[in-house]
Amino acid sequence: MSIQISDCTVRDGGYLGDKNFPPEFVRGVMAGLVQAGIEYIETGFLQDTVNGETLVYHNAQQARRFLPADCGRSEFAGFCDNSRYSNDALEPCDGTSFKSLRISFAKHEWRSALQFCTAAKEKGYHVFVQPMDANGYTSEERAELIAAVNALGPGVFSIVDTFGLMHLDDLCRVFREIDALLDKSIKIGLHSHNNLNLSCALAEQLITMAVESERSVVVDGSLFGMARGAGNACTETIAEFLNTHYGAHYDMAALFDTIQTYILPLRNKVSWGYDMPMFICGARGAHVDNIACLTKNGVQAYREMYKVLGMLGPEERKRYGANYSKTDFTKLEAVLAAYKANENEDKNK
Repeated sequence: MSIQISDCTVRDGGYLGDKNFPPEFVRGVMAGLVQAGIEYIETGFLQDTVNGETLVYHNAQQARRFLPADCGRSEFAGFCDNSRYSNDALEPCDGTSFKSLRISFAKHEWRSALQFCTAAKEKGYHVFVQPMDANGYTSEERAELIAAVNALGPGVFSIVDTFGLMHLDDLCRVFREIDALLDKSIKIGLHSHNNLNLSCALAEQLITMAVESERSVVVDGSLFGMARGAGNACTETIAEFLNTHYGAHYDMAALFDTIQTYILPLRNKVSWGYDMPMFICGARGAHVDNIACLTKNGVQAYREMYKVLGMLGPEERKRYGANYSKTDFTKLEAVLAAYKANENEDKNK
C-alpha cells in the first residue's frame, strides 16, 4: 500500500485570484512542491471556454509552460469539471504535460462522467474519479457508482466533501462502504474543505483507516490550506504527520520556504480559512455563494445566516447564483424576504 499527497494550491487556491495568478507565482509554487517531494500537483483548470486566465487551459499542452524541467518524483495533474470540458479537446497523453487527470462531476452526471473518464484513460491519462458531495449519495447509489468504477479501473476514486460538512464519523462510514466494494487496485482519495475546522483531522483519520485496511490512499491538501472559502487541509500538516508517524521523507524546509515566499504575502490581498460564515455553510451543507448573497442583502448576524439557510431544503442549499439556475437564485432571496417579514411582524406585536 502507499500513502500519497496531492497538492491543490494552484488549482483550488486559484479561485482566490480569479484563476489568474502571475506566472512566477505558479512556477514558484510548483517548483517548491516538487522539491518537497509531493507526489501529485494540480496545474489548474481545463475548460472549453478560455478567456486568457493564467490557470485555465484548453488542452494539456497549454499547461506545459509552468512545469519545471525536472519533476522529481512528482506527477502533475489536470483538473476539469465534467460539465465544463469536452473530451474532444483533450489530446492523448504524451508525457510532456500533466499525466493525471482529475474529473469532477455532480451525482446526476455520473454516467456521462464515467464515459469521459474512460476516454481519458484510453488516451493514456492516470484518471482520478472525483464524484462531488460524498455525503449526498445513499449507500445504494454509492454501490452502483462503485460497480461502474471497478469496471473502468481508474487510478483513484475520491471522497469529495464539497460542502465541508463531513464529521469524522461521516468519513469513517463512507470510507468503509467504499473500501468494502472498491477494487483493491484503485486508491481512495480524500478532498475536504475546512468549514468545520476538521480537514486535517479528516486527513489523519483517512490515513489511519487506510493503514488498518491496507488500502492505498491519496490525500489532498494545499499550502497553508489555501483555497476558496474555508480552504483545504494543509499540505504541510499532512506531510509532517506522515514524516513523523509513517516514515515519509517530505522536505519540510522546501514547504516552509514556498509558503513564506508565495502564500503568506497573499494574506494581505485575499482571505481563506475557517471562520463563522464558512462554519455555517458547513453546518448547513450549503454552497458558499449563499453566504455572499445573504451578506449582499444586509444579513450580518451569524444567527440569522444559520436560520435562513436552515429554511432552505437540503438540496436547495447546495446550489445558488449565476453558475446554477435562476430558480436557485430567487429561492434564497424569497426565503430571506419571508424571514425578514416574519421578524418585522414579531417586533410589531
